[in-house]
Amino acid sequence: MKYKNPIYKKKRGTFPLEVSCGHCRTPLLIYAKGSNGKLIKLQYPRIIASQMDLENYEGHLMCTNCGRKLATRGVYGENVTHWIVRGKVYTRKLQGY
Repeated sequence: MKYKNPIYKKKRGTFPLEVSCGHCRTPLLIYAKGSNGKLIKLQYPRIIASQMDLENYEGHLMCTNCGRKLATRGVYGENVTHWIVRGKVYTRKLQGY
């Protein structure tokens, strides 16, 4: 991953999850997931690293390779959040990250 998130803070009980495009399987970011279950939203402070510079990124989450829309931008509580479009992303657990 090119960019580290400057506001990422490690939380207890989380594990790293690689999020990729569901169509072309290009790895986009590494996310600290907190519980078992499906990935519904990506909260900005939990993103560990990404392919795109998230500090200057203001739009929806798009694939860097094929250009498909993967998540819409919104606000959840006080955090900037990307709400996943169902079926558009592929996730896998990372061991030893």
